[in-house]
Amino acid sequence: MSVIAVLIAWFISYLFKKFQGKDILDVCEFLGGNTLKIIMGIFYIFLLILVPMFVIKNFSETLQLIYFRTSPLIYIVLFFLVSSTITNKFSIKVLAKANLIIIPIVFLSIIVILLSSIKDFTPQRIFPILGYGANETFLMGLSNLFSYSGICYLLFLNPFINKTTEFKKISIISIIISGIYLFLSVTCILLSLSFTFKSGESFSLYLLTRNLEYGRFIQRIDAVFILIWIISTISYISIAIYFCIYVFKKITKISDSSSINYTINLLILGLLILPSNFATLNNIIGKIFKYSSLILIFGISILILISANIKLGIINKKKGRV
Repeated sequence: MSVIAVLIAWFISYLFKKFQGKDILDVCEFLGGNTLKIIMGIFYIFLLILVPMFVIKNFSETLQLIYFRTSPLIYIVLFFLVSSTITNKFSIKVLAKANLIIIPIVFLSIIVILLSSIKDFTPQRIFPILGYGANETFLMGLSNLFSYSGICYLLFLNPFINKTTEFKKISIISIIISGIYLFLSVTCILLSLSFTFKSGESFSLYLLTRNLEYGRFIQRIDAVFILIWIISTISYISIAIYFCIYVFKKITKISDSSSINYTINLLILGLLILPSNFATLNNIIGKIFKYSSLILIFGISILILISANIKLGIINKKKGRV
């Protein structure tokens, strides 16, 4: 999946080569006018809203299970949404600089977990190789490509880059970093926990941190990892909501973003508390997010970019004849 994701990121950067400084909405406007731009913008807003819902829901449940068993889940959800609302009052430069600090720390945390868990690794757990076979792994398993739904942000990144020629390098490096992090996370979980254990990635990694020991004077090291993951979660949610605000501003041509910021965060809160329970929400969001990201990012968006390049080629050919 990582190799395929890198190839897709490279292909997207190649398709954007003739649209330097433009994002996917600009390409949509070039291809199908303002109508296509608005329609696709609504789809992207829908997908970008699903991201914080999915992340907040899963991580909030993990935090409640670990530390806040007697606290209502809505309080934890509010903590993330209020943090996101405050964060999105700042510019994208502030968010980018904050991420520049957070990402290496998060990456270091998974390295520490990996190195500290080696003593508990059971190599036999990787067998049988290829699981249920190549067909299940490489064909049916293609739906797991939604793990790289972060490629969606690359579709809007071009206008924010000072040197648009760096877009290809940024795209590929970011997906490689994501792939390495995902690989290390899966390696830790797969080799340390039994296949009969069923849980989300966050809680599984937390269980690994509970077994870490650094002498008798350093205890509850798992609290440090939880703090790092809380900060990174807030950062990720803020980025998702920022681009949601960006898309909404672009299709509606509204200049003030503060009111949109409050509205979108309140909308997410309303959607999170709408179902009777969070288990129901998990099934709904999980299925919708998985297949909508596959269709929209890896299907429709790439098709639009290809069509726009063909249209631009036809226009340039006609100009050359004239």
